[in-house]
Order: sequence, then structure tokens, then C-alpha cells
Amino acid sequence: MIIRRMNFSRTHYFSGRLLSADDFLAEQNYLRDTQRFRNLHVHGYGVISGLSVSVRTPGSHISLSPGMAIDAIGREICVLTPVEFTLPNTNSRWQVSVHYVEAEARPMPSISADTDEEGATPSSRIDEGVEVVVTPIGTTRKSGRRPIALARETGIPGVPLAVLHRKGSRWIVIALPTRSRSIGTRKKPKL
Repeated sequence: MIIRRMNFSRTHYFSGRLLSADDFLAEQNYLRDTQRFRNLHVHGYGVISGLSVSVRTPGSHISLSPGMAIDAIGREICVLTPVEFTLPNTNSRWQVSVHYVEAEARPMPSISADTDEEGATPSSRIDEGVEVVVTPIGTTRKSGRRPIALARETGIPGVPLAVLHRKGSRWIVIALPTRSRSIGTRKKPKL
């Protein structure tokens, strides 16, 4: 018995073939899908390097160091330069996480006069980047649960990095366990 499943599809090029935008999109989807699959099964998800959250004195100035993470569906999240922000005084507990984001960029007219539903000119690029999301979370005293458990329960996609907890006039950084976890890990044989 043979069971066959086709998991990925790539464009087949040959001389004289007429190419359309769909062919190039198929090529990009193939490369992106295989890369994300490989990211999850070789590297796992979570923080790969860097992305440390720290408090700069004085007060509520927070810094995120450059680094890389892979989210739960294999997308690469790259922080190329330090990110600095100030926490508002409205809450005493915050979660810091990084999220993959993409946006259409550089509109370019085409000879086919394609437009979207709103009549806008199509974009010639898709920019990929990062969003640093700082979300207020409940206090642990009421629920009796640890900050790490609370951070996971917020339901916000992305890679959680730390919980910031205010003690008096200063902030304490509680780093979350974001070590990369491989999806298909196998036990290494003993030699």
C-alpha cells in the first residue's frame, strides 16, 4: 500500500511559458510555507536570540534589545534596533510581547488598471516588520496565579517576552520562559 500526500506546490518553469502574477505568488507562497515549516521543526518557536526587556532608570523607561523570535506558525520576528518606550501610570502589571506584522507598501499603477474594492492602486511591495505590544494584565493577588500563567492567558498572539510589575516607584522585569521549543523534537540516541 502507498499513501501519497502533496504538501507543497511550486511553479514549474519552462521555455515559452506565459507567466502571470499568480505564478509568482505561488512561488513566494511555496518558499514562505517551506521556510515556516522548517523554522518550526528545526528551530522551534519562541526567542532565538536577544529580545531582553530591561528598565532604564529613572522611572518607567523600558528598553527592548535587538534580537529574533519565531512565532507559533513559523514566522520570523526580527527586532533590528533597540526599542524604547515609557509605561503609562494606569496599571501596575504589563506584558511585553513581539508580533509579526506586514503591510502593503509602494502603490504602483499597472497597465491592467487593477484596483481593489475601494479603487486604490495595488501595492508593489509587502513590508514585513515587528510590533512591540504592551498589554495591561490583571494582578496576581486576586487570582492567586503567577504572572507567567496570567501572561499566557491574555490570548494575544505573538511571542511573550516579559511581565513588568510595579513595586512602589520602580518596575521589576519578570522574564517569561520564551526559550525556543522545537515542534518535532526527538530523543537523541545515546552513543
